Amino acid sequence: MTLTIRIRTAGLLLASGLAASIVLAQTAPTAASAPASAAPAQAAKAPGKGEAQALQIFNLLDANGDGRISRAEAEVAIRIKPSLADLFQRTDTNHDGYLTQDEIRAEAARQKAERQARRAREAAAAGAVSRP
Repeated sequence: MTLTIRIRTAGLLLASGLAASIVLAQTAPTAASAPASAAPAQAAKAPGKGEAQALQIFNLLDANGDGRISRAEAEVAIRIKPSLADLFQRTDTNHDGYLTQDEIRAEAARQKAERQARRAREAAAAGAVSRP
């Protein structure tokens, strides 16, 4: 795959709003969710379908293969969807100009928590409206 096609593909994928980050947050095992008696081989098992797809997208965006996405690597997608500049800034929690998989997972977890809280508020509001 030529570099131009790779960059365009990566840009389009990032322009989708880093949907893969949500998949990473939902499928990535955490220390709290893994059983304490889990065997090391089980912890090293192959990623699920969603996480594998997210890792593939991350690797496409990581054009130089250094394990992180620089602002320059994300610039193509930011030109396609300018609101991603704010998302990049918010996700880059240590402000080093790079996104790591951990930072993307953390942002996805934050977005997921916000969605869950909003849904809970909406459900509570709907329940309060329907009560006589």
